[in-house]
Amino acid sequence: MPDKRSQPRKVCDARIDILDIETDQIIGNLVNISLSGFMMITTQSLPENYVFQFKISFESEGVGTQVIKVGAESLWVQEVEGSAQRWMGFHIIDISEADLAVIGTLIGDWRE
Repeated sequence: MPDKRSQPRKVCDARIDILDIETDQIIGNLVNISLSGFMMITTQSLPENYVFQFKISFESEGVGTQVIKVGAESLWVQEVEGSAQRWMGFHIIDISEADLAVIGTLIGDWRE
């Protein structure tokens, strides 16, 4: 199946938590990200085609903890065979220009 992404995803080599904005609980961990979407791995049972409000929290050298807020629609869920984990793909539908710039800086040196 051809890749329909408009921008390449960059692989996350560090542990970056994704939290629910309302509950402040960790929902999953970032696997890869682009300026328009991301994939996470989670043990949560979350629905497809649903809009979530997330915080992506990470440590930034010289800055400390940074938090990006995104509205994201879940596009697909794939269970990991033999595990309670699930891969989930999201399309970013709401993000501030400042947070978008932070993502661009964060992933600048990451591999595809």
